[in-house]
Amino acid sequence: MKNVIIIGGGVTGVLSAWELARAGHAVTLVEARSLGSGSSSRSAAGIRAQFGLPSTVRGLVYAERFYAGWTERFPQSQPCFKQNGYLFLKDYAADPGAVRETVELQRAAGLAEVELLDKAEVDRRWPFLDTTGVAAATWCPRDGFLFPAIIYQDGAEAARALGAAIIQNDPVVGAEMSGGQAAAVRLSSGRRIEGEVFVNATGFLANATSKLFGGRELPVKVERRYLYFLAGLQADSEWGLDLGEFPRLPMIVTPTGAYARPENAQLMMGRLQFARPAAPTLDNQDEVEPGFGLGLGEYGPAVRKDIAQVLPAVEDMGRLTAVTTGFYDTTPDHNPLFGYDGKIENLVHAVGLSGHGLMHAPFSALIVAQLVGRGRDVASLELPFGLGPVDLGIYALDRVFTQSEGMVI
Repeated sequence: MKNVIIIGGGVTGVLSAWELARAGHAVTLVEARSLGSGSSSRSAAGIRAQFGLPSTVRGLVYAERFYAGWTERFPQSQPCFKQNGYLFLKDYAADPGAVRETVELQRAAGLAEVELLDKAEVDRRWPFLDTTGVAAATWCPRDGFLFPAIIYQDGAEAARALGAAIIQNDPVVGAEMSGGQAAAVRLSSGRRIEGEVFVNATGFLANATSKLFGGRELPVKVERRYLYFLAGLQADSEWGLDLGEFPRLPMIVTPTGAYARPENAQLMMGRLQFARPAAPTLDNQDEVEPGFGLGLGEYGPAVRKDIAQVLPAVEDMGRLTAVTTGFYDTTPDHNPLFGYDGKIENLVHAVGLSGHGLMHAPFSALIVAQLVGRGRDVASLELPFGLGPVDLGIYALDRVFTQSEGMVI
């Protein structure tokens, strides 16, 4: 068993701490602020297994089962997963053969519930949608969205109960090296913590953390994402959406990459876009850039208009109430990075989740535990629930970026 130091107290770091602690390792998790204070608390919180690579599909099927059984693993907690489903609408520009092949791939990888629907079936199941221009859709009722605070707070408590130490509000400011390996980290408080293995789970700060150790430059770029909140229905919509049905809306993804789902009494909306901040830090996560606010001609109303084209009941909802923002740590192929640094022999990176960190976290924690336990990079991982092996080569640090994940929102 090893003395493991995890840097980063988001969901990836917290569930990795729990997974390592239950395997018998001595674990210390260090978070610069409070738990979840980075992207985990600013996420759209969606979870789906509808991905484009078999290993990711299998890993996310595992993650969905993990979250669905959350209170069985953590009996002192409460449910963290609402399975409203994900509905990906496809227009006539989408290659129907490619869509069918993706669904077949997903089913073969263990996502038995995913369906390919034609326009008539979409109209039958969701008559309140405007399917003008929609040719087909993919639908999976096992997908949905998560409650992040439950996961990182109660997951941390469970890790503590297994002996893990959780340090908050004390950032790592330096590392001590010995013969090509990290020996200890220094915290801003002056505290020094020795370890045998160090895990970088710092998300958009991944490269800054690697640099502290003298590690490699990671192929990670930081992008800013925005979420907009619309006052929800106050009465049944003239467009056929009932007030009682609103909380059960799936995550709806339009052909243009806009998406919406219920968030309590509001509608959460977003749209795929790539805004790269000059110098992302923990202090500027919440800065709304010019043009991305709620005013006329800004991004918020444009997203609302995009959603209204497929969900006309938006016209019966209230005003835009808020905008939130945060960072994604993205890679060139939108697949994460897991593995030993190479320059620093005992530094493990678990970063580059490309906006999928929250949904991926149970799978990520299994990978981290495997890396730490074996003390080297590993080619494959056998998943629980009889889901079979996954190829970890697609997440390797030195991979050639050829197998791009196309289903990114």
